[in-house]
Amino acid sequence: MRLTGLSSGLDIDQMMKDLMRAERMPVNKLEKQKTELGWKMDGFREVNLKMRSLHSSMFDTIMRSSNMLKRSVVSSNQAVISATASSTVGNTSFTINKVSQMATSATARGASLGNEVNEKTKLSDVGQLSDSTNIQTGWVTGSMQRENIAVTDGVAKLQEKPTLADGANQLLINGKAYEIATEQGALSAGQVFIGDEGELTFYESDNIPARLQIEYIKEDESSTDRFTMSTVATTKNEQGDVTSSSFFFKDSDTIEAVTTKMRNATAGVNVFFDEHHKALVVTRKETGTYSSESNLKDIQFDGALFQTVFGLNDDNVQNGNNAKFTINGVETERRSNTFTVSGMTITLKDVSEQAITLGATTDVDAIYDTISSFVKEYNDLVDLMNGKLNERYYRDFEPLTDEERDAMSESEAKRWDEQAQSGMLRNDSLVQSSLNRVRQGLYQSVDSGTSITHLTQLGISTTRDYADGGKLVINEDQLRAAIEEDADAVFAFFNGTGGQPGMAQTMRSNLQQGMSSLSRKAGGSEGFHEQHQYAIGQQTKSIDDRIEAFERRLEQKESRYWRQFTAMERAMQMANQQSESLFNLLYNN
Repeated sequence: MRLTGLSSGLDIDQMMKDLMRAERMPVNKLEKQKTELGWKMDGFREVNLKMRSLHSSMFDTIMRSSNMLKRSVVSSNQAVISATASSTVGNTSFTINKVSQMATSATARGASLGNEVNEKTKLSDVGQLSDSTNIQTGWVTGSMQRENIAVTDGVAKLQEKPTLADGANQLLINGKAYEIATEQGALSAGQVFIGDEGELTFYESDNIPARLQIEYIKEDESSTDRFTMSTVATTKNEQGDVTSSSFFFKDSDTIEAVTTKMRNATAGVNVFFDEHHKALVVTRKETGTYSSESNLKDIQFDGALFQTVFGLNDDNVQNGNNAKFTINGVETERRSNTFTVSGMTITLKDVSEQAITLGATTDVDAIYDTISSFVKEYNDLVDLMNGKLNERYYRDFEPLTDEERDAMSESEAKRWDEQAQSGMLRNDSLVQSSLNRVRQGLYQSVDSGTSITHLTQLGISTTRDYADGGKLVINEDQLRAAIEEDADAVFAFFNGTGGQPGMAQTMRSNLQQGMSSLSRKAGGSEGFHEQHQYAIGQQTKSIDDRIEAFERRLEQKESRYWRQFTAMERAMQMANQQSESLFNLLYNN
């Protein structure tokens, strides 16, 4: 029990606060040291992140041939032919003497479905379907079943052997139709046998993926839903191989739902409903012709819905055309209007009898922009590091304790924190050595195997203003001239050649050394994540341990003080009681 001044009349609570405030001064000092260490760690990590950003961007910019050897192509008639060039094309040119035919896609337009039909019309309301019997149009009555199963050790198994609806003799497996065989031993390509336990057996040459989505129409006497299956396929090569996609359609599906399913399928077709002709139009996504035989169509349809109802069949499929042109006097053709010749990607836009030249030259603007972006990012790093090294340190502004912060307004505390955090890395030897190491790499001579051995030969040098701290400045005319004269030599200077490191490789190595040093100091990267793994973390842990020990001692001292004050109060209470008793004996007789 604590007696707080009842006998003595003293403000013991305030006295205890004052005593413990004095006792806590060493703890406050340690907490301020810990706060400063946290600020220093944040500063080191900020520098480290900036160095890492430059380290990564150099690899993706000035060290990539696709950027530093970039070529641009000038066409004598951009409206007819345009082109781009890879970094390996060199300064070459081609002449397209003539474009006699553009590449087109295979197209099929179905039969008119009637004036009342639109995209929102249900299949059951299309005239040819509403009056037809199930068997004639491929409709079967039942319910749709879907299962997703995995193939384990070459075996795929349904939950149970399905009871298929009358007229349904096919499964859809990952969008491909498989005919259900009656005997396991006589399978052919595109057939599947279903065992008594639901296990699936495929033709041995069929390529079966690891996961299967299986759809089928199950017998269901309570269902009135009707389903039909149709297939669209595109020819892959002159041998007649196809990529096919099959679908189950429900009689309540709209024409819009049919076109959406077809567009999303692997067969590779675009589909839309033509409001003018009231018909489906199917176009192959790829241009060109794939069928060498006149009777083989680039788009093929199967199923009563596609063939009978929509009128999509071989009679109305128009095969695609290859692009035909003459290049450097040689007649040739391609399946696409965009093709590549010796590293130059050419796009035909229209037929033409006019000879059009395509000349690939060094893309000076793109290469200049790549180098100038590197210089800007380097200067940003120098700005940050010099700013940290030269930032003013306010010795009289220490981190605030909670009690000190509560005594200030929010704006006062913010201004105090700004000054207290300033200069944490002022003249820091680790940051300074990292900066010096990176800067030294810029001034070293590079054995690139070309005439360019120093950065100044590219018109890049340090500014004359000492206050800039070694930032780079570009002489634009000189850099552009160097790129125009020999872009390969410029790239070799940055990236090295013949096993000799270039300037960029040397700088990245120096950056890596600096980042590793900063990580060992402040953690946060390169595996230094736990507190005990980096220097500041170890210092922080040591301070935490000391604070914990101090806190235990403070608790003990506080308890001792309270015992002493309590004893004093009890003694004074006894004295007061004795005094009162003596007074009563002397004056109340």
